[in-house]
Amino acid sequence: MTQPAPIPARRDIPADRTWDLAPLYATDAAWEADFARLGDLLAPVLALQGKLDGAPAVAALFAAEEALDRTLEKLYTYAHLSHDTDTAEPAAQAREARIRARYAELAAACAWITPELLSHPAGDIAAWQDDPALAPHRRRLEKLLRNKPHVLSGPEETLLARASEVLSASSETYDIMANADLAFPDVAGSDPAAAPLPLTEGTYRTYLESPDRTLRRNAFETLLGTYGKWKNTFASTLAHTVKEHVFEAAARHYPTAREAALFDDQVPTAVYDALIASARAALPAFGRYLSLRARALHLDDLDFCDLYTPLVPAVSPTVPPDTAAGWVLDATAPLGPDYAAILKTAFASRWIDWFENTGKQSGAYSSGCYDSAPYLLLNHHDRLDDAFTLAHELGHSAHTWLSNHSQPYATASYPIFIAEIASTVNELLLSHHLLAKEPAGSPLHTHLLAHLCDSFKGTVFRQTMFAEFERDIHAAEEAGTPLTADWLCTAYTDLNRAYYPGLELSPAIACEWCRIPHFYYDFYVYKYATSFCAALVFSRRILAGTGTDAYLALLRSGGSRPPLEAVAAAGVDLSSPAVFAEAFAEFSSLLDQLEAALA
Repeated sequence: MTQPAPIPARRDIPADRTWDLAPLYATDAAWEADFARLGDLLAPVLALQGKLDGAPAVAALFAAEEALDRTLEKLYTYAHLSHDTDTAEPAAQAREARIRARYAELAAACAWITPELLSHPAGDIAAWQDDPALAPHRRRLEKLLRNKPHVLSGPEETLLARASEVLSASSETYDIMANADLAFPDVAGSDPAAAPLPLTEGTYRTYLESPDRTLRRNAFETLLGTYGKWKNTFASTLAHTVKEHVFEAAARHYPTAREAALFDDQVPTAVYDALIASARAALPAFGRYLSLRARALHLDDLDFCDLYTPLVPAVSPTVPPDTAAGWVLDATAPLGPDYAAILKTAFASRWIDWFENTGKQSGAYSSGCYDSAPYLLLNHHDRLDDAFTLAHELGHSAHTWLSNHSQPYATASYPIFIAEIASTVNELLLSHHLLAKEPAGSPLHTHLLAHLCDSFKGTVFRQTMFAEFERDIHAAEEAGTPLTADWLCTAYTDLNRAYYPGLELSPAIACEWCRIPHFYYDFYVYKYATSFCAALVFSRRILAGTGTDAYLALLRSGGSRPPLEAVAAAGVDLSSPAVFAEAFAEFSSLLDQLEAALA
């Protein structure tokens, strides 16, 4: 394998391939000036304590809260985006730490609001929903009434708010450890004369896609082995994060941490369990996929390090940023010119931070606030997968743009449950666009079929396995079982044995849980899988020309209604197991096509 260039320092990344945060704050001094205003913005909120005697006072409170919150979110957005481009930079670390601490202080200072609102009779709160002055806040008032059994007294809410920074310390420690402190040894391939290659979270996936199995195996075992050396530390950070989730759920009178996490989205645990049951039922088809992969790679002992290698490696394309951008624009054309205009603005106005640099946050995300662009962090390495990552994150950013420009601040923030639909629709549209460009049976067409099957593998089967692991570790904590490194490794190994039938079970896989940041996000991963199933239905309708308006209306709806209700209004009922059955049937159909093509 060709020796890759060293990972560049931040200062060596071309400016036009970095995001432009100047529209947020042109200088650090401007950020400091807004930070200093937070006390003044808090004062009118505190002045209304004990005075919420009717709809006019509540409307005044919500207006004062909004002014405070929008400034606070803008400050945090700038701080965390600046920090994530170089997590080891001291000034950025300090700025993010300061705004996190201030967030906790202000949350504590405002903790009286919900208990005071709920001190009014339910009939009064219901009447406020119909007051014209509170029209933008109707959804908030609905949720307030629904949350009433789980809201504590004013002093108790203040205490929890003041403890939030301490309670979240374990996840922050994990983040610093995984992104700033952990370093991996170089790895070698099969050529003894070649120099070892630098291993990072960014290069790791590139090596797993290499045709050199020695390099794949060495990268896999070295990276996970390095995490494994710190497994007791990572067990401590994960266990204490789980303890935080369980503690807060119990404090708020939820039966379990899982029910607490799903409550706000109004998603029944039955939906979560139906996803796992459907994935388990589809494991024989996934076993077919694994067997096909082993045959295509001419391997008798398919291992985890072989799961990302292209099945048609000769046509695995190199996809630089401009090519990826053009593909995504063409693929999303069925969504109309207004959607295309958003994507063009993202490219022209530097919403995107494209390349890996030393100290940069790994992975990819879309992030912003109501008063900023929806920025994208990438670690682009010119792979086909990087084009799909761009499509995914642009789906999030376009969703944010549409919601922010269609909804008032009070209802613009949408739930993650819907967010992952927007990102996955873009990925599926890109798959269909690229498949349509190629004649059936051509090497690239076969490669793209394999890539779509791999998307099922990664977004549905793998994320559902993660969801089962997350369910199990919280249940263990609630049952009083200590989440030691050995317990976590055993539980994770057992799940991999079940979800990857016939796969060679590498000992290194036992510690993979150490490197999955989503386990710190409080029942997040199941939304990837449910959203993929919903996105599959939406993308079919969009390509048929029948579902575009309903889909865009869903994106514009923001957080104005419960997510299951909003998705159902757009035509997809996720409370029905039929949606999951349709998704797994599609996987079997794609697998049939791939088997025929590879034969």
